Amino acid sequence: MTRSKIAAFLALAFVVLFCFAGVTATTTVKDVTVSVEMGMPKLLFSLSSAPLLLIPLAIVAAVAAFIAFIQNEKNVGMLFSFVAAVSFALFMVFFSMEEKNSALYTPISEALNLAEVKFKKRDVKLITTSFDIMTYIALACIALSCVIGHGSFAKDQRHILKRDLLPYAYIAPHLFFFVVFFMTPAIYGIYAAFTKWDLFNEPVFTGLENFKTLLFDSSNTYYKQLRNGLGNTIKFVVLCVPFCIIVPLSLALALNARPKGNKLFQALYYLPSLMSISTVTLTWRYVFNVQYGIVNKCFGVKANFFMPPYTWVMLVIVTVWWCTGSTMVIYQSALASVPQDQYEAAAVDGAGTIQKFINVTLPNMVYPLMYTLVTAVVAQFNIFGQPDILVGFSNGEANAVLLQYIYENSVKKQVAGMSSAMAVILGLCIMVVSFIQMRMMVKNQEG
Repeated sequence: MTRSKIAAFLALAFVVLFCFAGVTATTTVKDVTVSVEMGMPKLLFSLSSAPLLLIPLAIVAAVAAFIAFIQNEKNVGMLFSFVAAVSFALFMVFFSMEEKNSALYTPISEALNLAEVKFKKRDVKLITTSFDIMTYIALACIALSCVIGHGSFAKDQRHILKRDLLPYAYIAPHLFFFVVFFMTPAIYGIYAAFTKWDLFNEPVFTGLENFKTLLFDSSNTYYKQLRNGLGNTIKFVVLCVPFCIIVPLSLALALNARPKGNKLFQALYYLPSLMSISTVTLTWRYVFNVQYGIVNKCFGVKANFFMPPYTWVMLVIVTVWWCTGSTMVIYQSALASVPQDQYEAAAVDGAGTIQKFINVTLPNMVYPLMYTLVTAVVAQFNIFGQPDILVGFSNGEANAVLLQYIYENSVKKQVAGMSSAMAVILGLCIMVVSFIQMRMMVKNQEG
């Protein structure tokens, strides 16, 4: 067996041993000492301790090391094994340093209750932790994987080491934040959807109970919230997305004609996309104000934009104004890459402006248009700030979108399990729509 395969086996062994590893927690309350054991997988999903975020990073790095070693990429495998070993070692150090670990308080309190000790939470002043032998074996395996699988550090081989590892140095910051702050919360969020959780105590696994309530229990409040919120979200996507494509495309076409002051106008159109959603919505809240807003006072408009059905008009205007700049820049780049000889050939054939746009411009912009369509749909499905700041839950929740209910239930009402189930359903809707759009994109590219 080659060194690469041995290293790959050790990296895989780390992941397997992790599933059987555990931690022991001990505390003393009123001269009574109790100890409890908790497996690493259960500890990982306790969602109660910051050092636990290092575990997914270690597991992902170990899997990446296994794949690299299997493909005989020794240097890359060594790098990922090193990251996994360091991440897991840091987790063990920081986790054991916590004096009162929230992840272990629930099983400790249950053990104290079984010992018939009457106590309050403040009585548990110190929870000491110790890892079992399997945890140290797992750490040893991933460390040995790094040592055994490394490539040569000889002077004549350093250029190969640099060639193999330099690309990962560039993507390392993004990869770290992606795993820790995107992939890990996403996994935790999906798990929380199958639990009953109040954000403070340990989640209780309930299986599909949350989804049964949301999808089939018509007498339940969350059932009604899902339908109203998802319906309003879809309505907003249908109303807003066409304008998010048409308006920036029109501006890009106008600026592509190189009018006088086009650079100034390009900067002005792009400026809103640099602002935060809070700044944008609060500004437009004053613009549409019924008593002293610019729209009503200067243009003599009688409509109350904070009452249905005009609220949808206001929300679409605010969103399009905010999102136009970045999409416009993409279209400008696409227009600049259209071959001029095609326009000249169309002009020779007697094509007018509209015919040139339909037969020359659009065919050369299929991919940018499909890309911005996908991103616009995904972005508008995640709408939250505009309706939350402008209208909130007023007007009988006529404009409340699903993310508002998710935030309200999880943060303010601490019904995190049900909110996570709502978020999973929203995510599935976005995935289905995006998959259909991507398939359309592929078919257009093949055609």
